Amino acid sequence: MKNIRPKSIDFRGLKLSPEEGFVLSRIDGPTSVKELANLTSLDEARVAEIVGKLAGDGAIEVDGAPSGGGGGARPPEPSRPEVEAEEADASDDARDEADAAERDAAAPEVDAEEAASDADLDAQDEAFITNERMYREVYAKKYKGEAVDFRVSAALKEDGADLMALCLDPDPQVVHAILQNPKAGLEHARSLAFHHRTHMGLEHIAKRSDYLADALVQRRLLRNPQLPDAILRRISGRKVLIEVFKIAVDREIPERTRVKVRVELRKKFMLATADERAALLVKTEGRVLILLVDCSLDARTTMILVGRNTYTLLFVQNVARWSPAPPKLLAHLLKMPTVRRNPGVRKMLLRHPNMPSEVKKLFV
Repeated sequence: MKNIRPKSIDFRGLKLSPEEGFVLSRIDGPTSVKELANLTSLDEARVAEIVGKLAGDGAIEVDGAPSGGGGGARPPEPSRPEVEAEEADASDDARDEADAAERDAAAPEVDAEEAASDADLDAQDEAFITNERMYREVYAKKYKGEAVDFRVSAALKEDGADLMALCLDPDPQVVHAILQNPKAGLEHARSLAFHHRTHMGLEHIAKRSDYLADALVQRRLLRNPQLPDAILRRISGRKVLIEVFKIAVDREIPERTRVKVRVELRKKFMLATADERAALLVKTEGRVLILLVDCSLDARTTMILVGRNTYTLLFVQNVARWSPAPPKLLAHLLKMPTVRRNPGVRKMLLRHPNMPSEVKKLFV
């Protein structure tokens, strides 16, 4: 049996397909081809092929590897249908890996931009929380316990720390006065969106379209448990599908709000173009499907998805679990080389009630 061990090198310099990277990630100590096949659910012959490539690239060490077709433990011969499938799709495999490599090269740039945007919002939140104690001390010292008229009057004319302190006031009249103050700006709107807990006060913020368009104001409003439905619809209505999906699964957002966003997501999905629907499914690797209750894919969207040559196994699994999955898409996924090499995923697809019967007969 081959003894496979990882080497201490910088793997970032290697040009690997997603499948090769997946196998390499499972080699964290001495192991064998058979153990890797069990870990990855890939065919042993395919794992042996990937191990050979990784060894050639210097990513791993392999002891006791047989040369050519010589002695040593050999993986079991694949069944006749699998041999025929791999021979028929040899060129598809090469094209699939090239397409996957191209997408993987472009993906980090998109992910980096999104991560940078989230990190910037997190940094602003941290800075805001750091100063909050000071504003609370100012509010407790100067305004807590005072009459509403006094606080409203102060909100109309104060500035600096005093105006920021008044953003902690629970009365919607004070919120309205703050937003009328010519010295109030985006920083005050962000603070109000975070702290205020009445529908009327939050609606005062939303009256200013420039405030509602700010990413941090939106983020804090969405995390506010008292967010009115009308404002939620305005926020989600101006976002693209993928952003609405992110809101629907954001655990920092109250469950009540997420449930309502999922309703908006389904409405938006059914009104979207076929290209937008297909892009959402691909970008989320099918994770969005679990939220698309009572939704379906039209013929145009199905045709776009069938026109793609490569999908991740996660996408295939999510489609296999989705009851309204179109028969044409199921049949197309079943033909993919990566699915044919994975018995578990193949069985999931074949068990789907929408899988065409003539396709099922080929695998009986």
